Amino acid sequence: MSQENTRARFESIASSRDDEIRIDEAALVIAAETDTGVEVDAALVKLDQMADRFETSKNQQTNFGISVARLIDFIHQDESFSGNIRDYYDPENSYLNRVLEHRIGIPITLALIHIALGDRLDIPVYGVNFPGHFLVKYGDENRLLVDPFAGRILSEPDCGTLLKQIAGAKAVLKPHYFDTAPNKDIMLRILDNLKQVFWRKKHWDESKRCIERQQLLRPEEDEYAVQLGAVYEMQGNLALAHYTYAEIVQQSADEKIRILASKRLLAMQSGSPTVH
Repeated sequence: MSQENTRARFESIASSRDDEIRIDEAALVIAAETDTGVEVDAALVKLDQMADRFETSKNQQTNFGISVARLIDFIHQDESFSGNIRDYYDPENSYLNRVLEHRIGIPITLALIHIALGDRLDIPVYGVNFPGHFLVKYGDENRLLVDPFAGRILSEPDCGTLLKQIAGAKAVLKPHYFDTAPNKDIMLRILDNLKQVFWRKKHWDESKRCIERQQLLRPEEDEYAVQLGAVYEMQGNLALAHYTYAEIVQQSADEKIRILASKRLLAMQSGSPTVH
């Protein structure tokens, strides 16, 4: 799939209502813009086949329907999906096609396996934008929380411990940490993970593509325009960076963003290359 076709498909998804988005397809389209060998529809068939294997496996039913614990074991034991501990910041961990191929990933892409199979098996499975570590929850009312990176069920105290490991000993669980993540938020988080990887590697073109897609998802968020300006600075295109920041200062309704853009303009005039 060419980059032009991929971007057009992404634009179509980004303009859809959140409840119309197939998050597995959206994640594969995100991968396809950088990993040009992706066959989106073929990867979706792999997920169909995985759901079929689960349905034909033994002991997957209880008197109350499909066993959630059995599905979790199926994903992480039978199908061998696990967290990539050895190379967490490999961009392939954010490409759902590569996760399907290699059976390793990061929390959010492993969560997509749970969500995709849940959708195919008519099990309510949702993403959870937990701070610093994406989770999934099973069920609409009596939720069951799962860490897709470790493949284990979490109690609320487990979540408290996880939060302290991520955010420090004083961090306190808040109810909204367990809210269902909208599909577009999941897409934004996948792109943010990729953007951070590319930024660290100074791969500015790839960083720019991530930001542009985030803008398509959240055109009202001016912070992405500031990030684009920073990319232009890093690429040495100071005229375009200056123009971008000046536009933000003149047009943004967000005072904090206007101040940030103003600081970048001043830094450019003083010759400082530092971007915060």
